[in-house]
Amino acid sequence: MARWAPRSERRSPRRVPTRLAGGGRRCFRRGFRRGADRILQLRCADRSAEPRVRLDPRRNHRRAAVPDRGGLVAGVAAGALADRYRARRVVLVSQALLVLAFAAFALLPPSLPLFYMAYFMLAVLGAGTMTMTWSRAITGWFVAGRGLALGLSLVGTGLIGALLPSYVGWLVSHYGWQGAYLGLAALPLVLGMPLTFLFFREPEEAGVVGSQAPAVDAIGHSIAQALRTRCFWQMTIAFSVVAVAISGVNVHAVPLLTDRGVTPATAAALAGLIGLAVTAGRLVSGYLLDRIRGPLVAFGMFGLPALACVLLSVAGANVWLCGLAIAVVGLAAGAEHDIAAFFCARYFGRHHYGKIYGLLYTLYGVGAGLGPLLAGWAVERAGDYALALHAASAMFAVAAALILTLRPPPQLERREVAA
Repeated sequence: MARWAPRSERRSPRRVPTRLAGGGRRCFRRGFRRGADRILQLRCADRSAEPRVRLDPRRNHRRAAVPDRGGLVAGVAAGALADRYRARRVVLVSQALLVLAFAAFALLPPSLPLFYMAYFMLAVLGAGTMTMTWSRAITGWFVAGRGLALGLSLVGTGLIGALLPSYVGWLVSHYGWQGAYLGLAALPLVLGMPLTFLFFREPEEAGVVGSQAPAVDAIGHSIAQALRTRCFWQMTIAFSVVAVAISGVNVHAVPLLTDRGVTPATAAALAGLIGLAVTAGRLVSGYLLDRIRGPLVAFGMFGLPALACVLLSVAGANVWLCGLAIAVVGLAAGAEHDIAAFFCARYFGRHHYGKIYGLLYTLYGVGAGLGPLLAGWAVERAGDYALALHAASAMFAVAAALILTLRPPPQLERREVAA
């Protein structure tokens, strides 16, 4: 356990189920459920809608911002509901609403405004399957191994994201676009909801209370107290700025690489590295967070992409350098949610975790929605991606500096735990 953690969290593992051998299966189950819901909600609708609504590829960065705007509406509410009614109930209701939402997509008329509206509502209804609900349970079960546990639980997003495009393509080719939406609706109905109902529990629901429960989770800041702390705003600015940079680079990855001189086929292959890098970033960052001081891990994960963006701007058509740079940005994309959840639980406790992380996630979503738009605007102004890459590099550097200068977790938490 890293020395950076409070003493109360370095006690015998008898106090809390922190052994990975005892909780690894839970992490993977939650990761796959969470990954399936999130990918379904944000990535599949546009592909199966193409036979009915033709989308201009040049406006892809605008379409990418739609689900983030929907998530902004419901993020804090989902977190607050998870605090009050437990994450399991919120997830089950949200999964049921996702089933209805995907089934309703099959009835859409050929209207682009209606498609955008439905895509927006899909994110709103699926807000209960976002990171704040799954990570709330993970932070309750794990203390000493919390970083790796979070990383494992979030791996499902990358793995499911790699499998779903083929599944959607098969559905469209065999059953048409309407059948594809019904096939997507079947996934949370047949897989997500039963697994959540049977296996997804928080420590309190599983009867782990009193001396067996993680002591640090019995206390925590209210959302009003968190808003009055400097560290909350440092985190918010850092994660929001990183979100702008990551989403700007990732959404524009293929045109960015072709602008550098890479062939379209090679650019598409290199962009595929992002999914693998996201998965690796979650595992690597989670492993390091349990062993190294948290701000140092975040500094490395956000500082390296600053250099990667500079490398992209000067690499030209060098495939190896471009691939390396894209992979490094993908590592940051994978690490960000893991780091944010870890820091939120460490600095503010778990008593109001859903509300606080929901607000942090909402403000992060502002950056994720703005990133593709700002990158597109920079390209229109400059004529190429050099300006956008330099701006992204500066954003990564600012975020790394903000995280590195975070104060240690408040002494107040340590006194309350000791009491």
